[in-house]
Amino acid sequence: MFVNADIPHFYCFLRKEYLYDLKEHYGEFVPVAVFGIKSIQARAITFHCMSENGACFDHIPINALAWKKGSEKMQLDNLELWDCFSYDVSVTKFQFLKNLRVRTFLKDGKIYWGEYMFTIDWAGTEYAEDYGEGGHKSAHIIKLDNGNFAGQPNNRIFWHEPSFITKPFMEKPDYKTNSYNFKAEGIAKWKTTADDLFYYEVEKTND
Repeated sequence: MFVNADIPHFYCFLRKEYLYDLKEHYGEFVPVAVFGIKSIQARAITFHCMSENGACFDHIPINALAWKKGSEKMQLDNLELWDCFSYDVSVTKFQFLKNLRVRTFLKDGKIYWGEYMFTIDWAGTEYAEDYGEGGHKSAHIIKLDNGNFAGQPNNRIFWHEPSFITKPFMEKPDYKTNSYNFKAEGIAKWKTTADDLFYYEVEKTND
């Protein structure tokens, strides 16, 4: 999908100052249904919302949303670590992760508990598809216990799945970032046979 994508819709509150260009109505909340996202490269993820009076809004950042009315507003760059990597965006709700509890490490160095909602991913640019530290990141959308929402990559989240995770750890492990671009073609010295057989053979070459 390009620029806009459907998400599993949810209901929450919109901080009303975002309907008044951040100039007034601070501390007030409007009930909304959140039903989509907008991905503009090098900008924060934004959301599409509908209010009770039938108005729709887009370009709503994640820190404008709260599922607890009156919850303390958090900084955008704390809740979302990375901007969008491209205009080509996809949304997946992984069934294995559905409603799992998580611990996420935000930029402020604190641990926050929450619940998995869905995952945003990107394609079509070097930033979206490259490997290594400068490359691809997903954004898992998390409903934080403190009333806010967050979008965080894999390396900022610890998952809790009691039926499978039997050796949980509380401290960050010393895993390394993957620096390899895995390819099945163009590495081994082989070719297919030059015939019309459906079940063709594979031959080694001297190249």
